[in-house]
Amino acid sequence: MLIDSHCHLKHEKYSKTQAVLVDEAKAEGVTKLIDIGTSIKDNLVCMKNAEEFDGVYATVAIYPHENMSMQVPDLMAELRKQATASKKIVAIGECGIDISNWQGGRPKEEQIILFEEQIKLAVELNLPLIIHNRGGDEIILKLLQKYQGQGLRGVSHCFVSTWEFAQELLKLNFLLSFACSITYPSNRNLLETIKQVPDDKFLVETDAPYLPPQSMRGTVNEPKNVVYAARKIAEVKGISFEKACELSYSNTCKLFGIN
Repeated sequence: MLIDSHCHLKHEKYSKTQAVLVDEAKAEGVTKLIDIGTSIKDNLVCMKNAEEFDGVYATVAIYPHENMSMQVPDLMAELRKQATASKKIVAIGECGIDISNWQGGRPKEEQIILFEEQIKLAVELNLPLIIHNRGGDEIILKLLQKYQGQGLRGVSHCFVSTWEFAQELLKLNFLLSFACSITYPSNRNLLETIKQVPDDKFLVETDAPYLPPQSMRGTVNEPKNVVYAARKIAEVKGISFEKACELSYSNTCKLFGIN
């Protein structure tokens, strides 16, 4: 059994319905999916999917460059309502820092404010935090350390940073999630991190419809492909595919409180 710990079921890239994506994943042994929210509107879609499909869970959050027309206090008031609307909402995320060349994106200073408010919400509601990190290692670490010892926990989604940064996250009760992109030749630097991360500290994900496995580059990724991430982790760690699946399944259930 496997869980895709991070996917986006509703996206214009898909030619398949959400029901088909879920059914095809289950046919491959991916029995549970976590549908990740990124905006006030998107959160509602994820919440609906979680209620409609058995084995699908939702998260809610504001991605760094979403809902830019709303003020942070208004955003957080709405997000709080969403986060407490259903028992199938299992985390606050994905949220974080995205320092990229995205023209017209939310300025770094505002991203920091928004991210910290979502950290506070995760602590208050005793929910895990799912981190989006693009170029924000130092900022993220500083903010997480600020709330150390307050029950904060979570996962760094689609981890691509250094082993040194990984070790700091592990100290702060955060796990590392690896996507199908670990199969890319350009990500060989991640293999040492995968090898060293403790067996109880990793998850697998697709980030579908993004980041298809190397053998499917140029196509739309789907939740069923999380098996490729698990297979690569098994290879790097020198364990069986079944063991990699068992570990990631157990770690995901434990982090998100999934039975």
